[in-house]
Amino acid sequence: MALYELQDATLGGISGEGYVYPVDTYQGISYKGVFFAGNDADLDPLTEREDATFAGTIYLKTSQKTDEVPVDVTQIVSVAVGHRADFNVVDS
Repeated sequence: MALYELQDATLGGISGEGYVYPVDTYQGISYKGVFFAGNDADLDPLTEREDATFAGTIYLKTSQKTDEVPVDVTQIVSVAVGHRADFNVVDS
């Protein structure tokens, strides 16, 4: 299994660190992501937005790229460094 590193990114216009990674499913490859922001960031409204975007590093099977993709934020969790957002990349 590959190890992914947090990279500078934005989620819904909020600066932080995160990445998108591939997940093998029975339907093929889908992409999920994780994003971390400081305590002063309010990520909760992102779960209601249908137009949220992630801009940053996208890990592919054998390489990586920097791009902007539409996402569906599924969960916001408070962590020691601030807040973590989990999301799925929306097929466009």
